[in-house]
Amino acid sequence: MDVRFLATFLEVAQTRHFGKAAENLYLTQSAISARIRLLEEYFNTSLFIRNRNSIRLTSAGEKLIPYAESLSATLSDARKALNEVDVNYLVCGATPNACELFLNDALIQMSVSFPDLSIRAEMLNTEQLSRQLHERVIDIAFSTEPLKSDDVENVAINLAALGLYSTYGTQHEESLQNYVHIDWGVKISESFYQLFPMARRAAFKSSSLSIVSNYIRAKGGAVLLTENLAKELNLSKIIGLEETREKLTVTTYLVYLKDIKNTALSELINFYRLSI
Repeated sequence: MDVRFLATFLEVAQTRHFGKAAENLYLTQSAISARIRLLEEYFNTSLFIRNRNSIRLTSAGEKLIPYAESLSATLSDARKALNEVDVNYLVCGATPNACELFLNDALIQMSVSFPDLSIRAEMLNTEQLSRQLHERVIDIAFSTEPLKSDDVENVAINLAALGLYSTYGTQHEESLQNYVHIDWGVKISESFYQLFPMARRAAFKSSSLSIVSNYIRAKGGAVLLTENLAKELNLSKIIGLEETREKLTVTTYLVYLKDIKNTALSELINFYRLSI
């Protein structure tokens, strides 16, 4: 049984509320419910009595608390002991688009600037990044949107201008009839739609750069991209975004917990902060 499930149980037992527990653990309420359900299946007993407006522990739930606290405390002590050691090992996570925009090149840069550092990279969504950062499963994160938490630092380390590029040359009308939408965020999308209203009827939509790139290669179309990514796809730029250039930019953030104890991680963060 995953020890994190016991931590979830303790949070629910303390807050007496699945929603508050989800907020405190940076999880969805459905994820909290699923973990509690798996715990109850594992122990073959109910741990909570669920009423419409409140929940309370069963007698079995009350008995589980000291064991869960003991295991969680042991795990916390182990984490503290390991964090006090200068281990040259780093786990970084990134959203798919942050990986395409920045991390691929950054990993090469890391290996050159920190040759003694062993690195593992994971591709995750923003919810997973936040949860795994707080659980110290990953050390740092790269995201195209800041993570909302008082415990983390969001540092903008890369800013890329976006332009409208197409496989149909510079013709607006024909290109936008086959527009392919990448979700760069609500602010960017709305600014773009104001400039090109017919783009709302996109032929294809995705939050993944790699999926959109494969679609463009196979079927053609117009897409909002950075210049470097457009060159890789041999796309032509459509003029018309200069007046909104400041709004149509995508930022990559370096995200990490404020309480850093790993020397190698501190050096890497300082390296990126000084490079801005």
